[in-house]
Amino acid sequence: MKVLFWILTTLAAIFFGLIDFMSFDEWRIVKFKKDIGGYPWGPINDNPWYYANPDLYAIVMLTEFIVMTLFLGFVIMYMIKKDKTKILFSLLACLVFFVIMIINGKIQ
Repeated sequence: MKVLFWILTTLAAIFFGLIDFMSFDEWRIVKFKKDIGGYPWGPINDNPWYYANPDLYAIVMLTEFIVMTLFLGFVIMYMIKKDKTKILFSLLACLVFFVIMIINGKIQ
């Protein structure tokens, strides 16, 4: 049972880490690389509200990155301390924030 707990929590942390990296990469592409040609800016194709312009999109992606990194930092810290209860609460916070990210992406 212990091994299964650690496998599942590690996989969950890796999943949220990938989501976190994708937000960071989107921010980097739009803000620093200025590679904005492939994005449908404005109210086209029922885009989320933050597609209004590249700057707003970059701010939203950076905010999502920072918040998810904070939650993942707690997950990693509690994994090092081997505090199972706090690991689960931190992963739950990651999950809730991930759902918020999805809902935010549906707002037009």
